[in-house]
Amino acid sequence: MRRLVSVPLVIAAILALALPVAAQTPSGDGDDRVSVGTYVRHDGGSDTGITHCSNGATDPAADDDQTDADVDSNDGGSRRQGNEPYSVVDPTDPDTVVAGWNDYCLTDLGAGWQGFGFSRDGGETWTSSLVPGYPQDTSAEGQASPLYGDHTDAGDPIAAFDSSGNLFVGGISFNRAGAILGDVYVATYGAADQPNGYPVDYLRTRVVGRGTPSRNFQGIFQDKPMLEVDRTGGDNDGNVYVCWSRFTGFGQNKIFFSRSTDSGLTFSRPFQLTTHGSVGSVQGCDIAIESDGDVYVTFRTFDDPGARTANALAFTRSTDGGASFSRARAIRMIDTYNPFDGTRNCGDGALHCPSDFVFHRVPLEPRSSADQTGALAGVYLVYNAVRPDSLEASTSSYSSASGGLVGQSQIYMIGTTDDGQTWSDPVEVGPNPVGHQFFPDIDALAGRLAVVWQDSRSDPAYSVQRPMGNTRDAEGRAISSGEDIVNTFVAISDDGEIFAAELQVSSQGHQSQYEMFGSRDTPFHGDYNWISLAERADGSISGYMSWTDNRDVLPGEDPRETEAEDGFVDGFDVQQCRIDLAEGDLSGGPLARRDAPYSGDNCANDGGLDQNIYGISVVID
Repeated sequence: MRRLVSVPLVIAAILALALPVAAQTPSGDGDDRVSVGTYVRHDGGSDTGITHCSNGATDPAADDDQTDADVDSNDGGSRRQGNEPYSVVDPTDPDTVVAGWNDYCLTDLGAGWQGFGFSRDGGETWTSSLVPGYPQDTSAEGQASPLYGDHTDAGDPIAAFDSSGNLFVGGISFNRAGAILGDVYVATYGAADQPNGYPVDYLRTRVVGRGTPSRNFQGIFQDKPMLEVDRTGGDNDGNVYVCWSRFTGFGQNKIFFSRSTDSGLTFSRPFQLTTHGSVGSVQGCDIAIESDGDVYVTFRTFDDPGARTANALAFTRSTDGGASFSRARAIRMIDTYNPFDGTRNCGDGALHCPSDFVFHRVPLEPRSSADQTGALAGVYLVYNAVRPDSLEASTSSYSSASGGLVGQSQIYMIGTTDDGQTWSDPVEVGPNPVGHQFFPDIDALAGRLAVVWQDSRSDPAYSVQRPMGNTRDAEGRAISSGEDIVNTFVAISDDGEIFAAELQVSSQGHQSQYEMFGSRDTPFHGDYNWISLAERADGSISGYMSWTDNRDVLPGEDPRETEAEDGFVDGFDVQQCRIDLAEGDLSGGPLARRDAPYSGDNCANDGGLDQNIYGISVVID
């Protein structure tokens, strides 16, 4: 079992500030690899998917078995990408932590699913699994899931425990080809321990918001959900609340909401919380529950001249357990940080951008929380936005702010203690003159408030004129600025106004811009991180936080670039094995894996895609 200890030097440094804040220190022996690559099934059985995800084999030879559904029978799936984590602590047993992530271990089998991991020792050791219902699932419960058979992919993982240790896991499920069927679902797990080590018992899955069988995402696609459970002990204790963005392919997206009052057995008919005329296009909802049971749904709005709306933060509130909500209204305008060069993802090939920079998207997804114990009053919202005094004109086609400007991304927090009538001015969380801050999350419990985020202050070539992790060589070409670029930080407050000095919790930095996606053409770092607090038997507060991390990715060279006439090594490419088809037999390998004049990557399990979820527990005094 992990022993939670405080580091005297850290406490002394914080006390020296003479501020009313709480101390925070990592516990255990350093940050933990959460997505470990050895999988068990929820019922203790096995199938092709579980076997493949646990397989560490790799061979650079072309596929030697084209009669099965595996596009590369020489490679397993245990070293594939993982991103967009949640991590939640069981309030009945703080040593039990459950995590989820977008898991790409089934890619060779034509699927992508939601990973599911658990730890029984506070995050020191982990076991990996999958949410039931994936295409290869042969379990009776998995095949009874409404996701089984109609969906190839599941992602955008979210979760929360109730006060009794029941777990609710949500996300989206869809198909990447053909009829998209973009649905929002919630899976319910009971609190009973299982013989195979699972700390919870899978019970059922319900589709909460249904998409349409459209193509090219032009119909109804449900996306970007969030979930929370009432743990107040009041009249609505145990209610499960879900919100999400409903996209139609034609703009004017809206926030929808549903609730369950019977522990996930049934969910209410979804209803919209926003109208285009009041707040315009919206996205990035989150849910916070005050100790009196009031439910807040927060989100962002977009600059929309047609609706006369702006880039802003907004909210709506329910006083009847999610049965109805007030009219949505704006909180404050924001200067959005949005790395952009004709698109929000830049890399190689068709995804090459005029600036030559390589960067992943950094969507603005505000996150909110409230202390359900009532020890800290109010609702608190964190977001990243451009620091106003950092704005300047871009010197290239690249921009990160509106109007051809660039600027520094900073984490801010705002709050309300009067039911949303007024909101505080933004407070900078962990400000630093160097580096971009992004992907914040927040949780509040028992008088404490914790914020986690990722930060590029260690980038040796930091400049607002470039995306994080980028610099230019002597010839002016965009290249990687190194491997120690992005780290993870946490800051604690005990009054919702003043934060202790931020603490770096990741033991190793990483380059977030490795080109691991598409055909090894573009980076992707997910859209969020997570933190969850819990009260221990001795009254202390501990928390577990998780983030996407590229430290295990094996860098390499892409022959499509290095063998070109003007090719060079830019430092963003990953280990890959390709056959030059122009010099050999063009029939080698399935057509779907060719990228003429080269084959597809024949060693995808050799470390080039080894993006993982890392996490760490902290103790809050």
